[in-house]
Amino acid sequence: MTLKAVLTGDLMHSQTVSDTQAYLDGLQRVLTALGARYGLNTDTYRGDGFQVVPAQAIHGFECALAIRAGLIAASPEGERWDARIAIGFGPSASGKHYGEAFVLSGQGLDGMKKLTLAVFSHDASLLRAAELVTEFVAATVDKWTVVEAQAYYAHLLGTGDQQTIAENLGKSRVAINKALQRGQAKLLDRYLACTRDWINELQAKESPDA
Repeated sequence: MTLKAVLTGDLMHSQTVSDTQAYLDGLQRVLTALGARYGLNTDTYRGDGFQVVPAQAIHGFECALAIRAGLIAASPEGERWDARIAIGFGPSASGKHYGEAFVLSGQGLDGMKKLTLAVFSHDASLLRAAELVTEFVAATVDKWTVVEAQAYYAHLLGTGDQQTIAENLGKSRVAINKALQRGQAKLLDRYLACTRDWINELQAKESPDA
């Protein structure tokens, strides 16, 4: 058995945007852009729903944040593209597209009311570590402006230093620096570093040799 991270999500307010197809196309572009980086296995369903499985469970939290950052960053003027995402962690037979993580993620999204990012697992220690802080992260992302999302998306994907990001976005370096500060980039980086530690610990427990 292998530890899996499964992300199940749906686009927010997809029925009220001016061009629903453009929104769906935007999601596909983000998932395609992230596909090689995270080794994503991707399915879309119910029109605006999607499910992605990173090749490594350790990338589950980062991938979720990258999807949301990419969507918000691509928002057309006057609209906000974004997604609710439920991250499920659990064992799954290698190569199989079912198992605990899939069930937890799918049912988790169905049960999410006001939350836009949440973690689901049967491991109590992971939930103690991740559940509350992930709600705080969701609250931060919920307040991002498009520029803040663009800056963090580029920063997360490692597309260059702040000067390079500024040039690619047609902004000044000072503007990008301030956008990263307002978007809490340093705290989010620390959060992602912690998530990798949590999943490493969970993988060690799930290992048959543990």
